[in-house]
Amino acid sequence: MVEGILIAMVAAVAGAFGAILGIGGGIILVPILVSFFAVDVEHARSASLASVVVTSMGGSLIYLREGVGDIVRASYLQLPTAIGAVGGAYLGARLDDKIIRLLFGLFIILVSIRLMFAKDSQSNFRPHRGHWALAMLACLGAGLVSAVLGVGGGIVFVPVIILLLAQTPRVAAATSTFLIGLTGAASALIYAKAGQMDYELTLIAATGIFFGAQIGARISKWVSGKMLRKAFAVILLINAYLLISKVILQ
Repeated sequence: MVEGILIAMVAAVAGAFGAILGIGGGIILVPILVSFFAVDVEHARSASLASVVVTSMGGSLIYLREGVGDIVRASYLQLPTAIGAVGGAYLGARLDDKIIRLLFGLFIILVSIRLMFAKDSQSNFRPHRGHWALAMLACLGAGLVSAVLGVGGGIVFVPVIILLLAQTPRVAAATSTFLIGLTGAASALIYAKAGQMDYELTLIAATGIFFGAQIGARISKWVSGKMLRKAFAVILLINAYLLISKVILQ
């Protein structure tokens, strides 16, 4: 009972950060479930992906009501994202959990470094066809990575939308919040079918993350774009340490 309440509270914090940053919360939730609550990677991943769908629904409603986000751009990125998510779920069901943790940790270190030193979008920059091709390829990879690691894909969507499509961090977060629902739904269904979902854990995590996402989306307007990017990078580095240190110490 106490553990369930703690997980719900952690999920609420993850949901708030997830909605503010457009990352879904899985990149925060999965390492904590694995490192502090001794949840196995398979169940942590599937619970996170199902919760990401809730984050997407809750956060997107607020962002759309406020007119933030770019649904047109999101629609172009949906297909490669879905293809990657389905392929990643089939791959993830067959990978050893230590490999998943190590890959996750190394990947998010690279993303955090890139974001930490990224410049804000410039008004005179306009994405061309080559940028769109790279963005679609990146989203294919994001779908695959999100399904394997259980993180929703926001760790890739946000930098891609900022750096390749010249959007502000808040618009990127709002657009990513919309996109992550697709990756989460496609992947979670495959893991559930494979018997890798703990439904009680998923319900607790999804409930906490839903309320957190509502709060995060509402307060995001008062957080600066630069602060969003820096906070995102710091959270990534902390979670990378948790995951990699656990693999090394085992």
